Amino acid sequence: MVKGINFALAACFVWGLIFVVPQFMDGFSAIEVALGRYLFYGLISAAIFLKATLQGQGRYPRAIWIQALYFSFASTIFYYTCVVLSLRYATPAICALVLGISPITIALYGNYKERECSFKSLLVPSILILIGLVIINAPYLDASSSSEHILGILCSFLALLVWSWYAVANSKFFKVNPQISCNAWSTLVGVATLFWVAFFALVLGLFFTDLVDVSKFTSLNFDNTQLYKFLIGGAILGIFCSWVGAFLWNSASIHLPVSLAGQLTIFETIFGLVFVYLLKQEIPQLFECVGISFLFFAIFLGIRSTAKMAVQHNI
Repeated sequence: MVKGINFALAACFVWGLIFVVPQFMDGFSAIEVALGRYLFYGLISAAIFLKATLQGQGRYPRAIWIQALYFSFASTIFYYTCVVLSLRYATPAICALVLGISPITIALYGNYKERECSFKSLLVPSILILIGLVIINAPYLDASSSSEHILGILCSFLALLVWSWYAVANSKFFKVNPQISCNAWSTLVGVATLFWVAFFALVLGLFFTDLVDVSKFTSLNFDNTQLYKFLIGGAILGIFCSWVGAFLWNSASIHLPVSLAGQLTIFETIFGLVFVYLLKQEIPQLFECVGISFLFFAIFLGIRSTAKMAVQHNI
């Protein structure tokens, strides 16, 4: 279990970079950043897959590829689109609060599907996580009730639902397909992501030309520092946050009950906050420290409960 916790924490640490890297990619829209991230994810995955194929290890059944396609669509294109719409039409605080509930929804939904522990053991950690998130985000919440604001809130809940489904379904995938390794699955999903990037780039290029400025990417000016920042940022997001992050999370999914793995995803938020504070060279305010303390205590209770369950079942 310790090995699985380490993998989960490492994945959350890498995912925490998502909160700060886009801030260095100034001059590019959220859609352009997303396409850049998943383009690099797809390219590195295609390169790894090509190498495996040349070594005679790249053959998978059609059913596996179909699963990779819809897992990729759910966890990248659909999820990130909902996040972008939520940030645009609601507020970052509401988006962070709703998405921050994912440790609770993943733990509860995962336990419903797998029956790994009693729901009573998840109740207190879930409540503490919710209290901590509210304390951290409450000062930034907006009480607006416009139609656009409601749309933004709806999109944030859609993102929450699809990410919760993905985390549980991904864990189940490894139980049903033990022959697929963690890095192989991360690579297959990445190759599938490259397909979706190409598809949506074509759609944007044909019907939504105002959303992507192609001239930004075709400039051969060696003094174009914005383009360099975009390429470096896209590489970090695509290679580390996507491929490496997926590999680490896949490894955690194999070694941990999904109910505990779900609770540990709160560390993505915690690491993201740490990176933001470091970037701004600030220290958290008192209410933020209190909220983070609730999160840590919730995870401590979740790990202790899971450890007791493991001892009882001689895991």
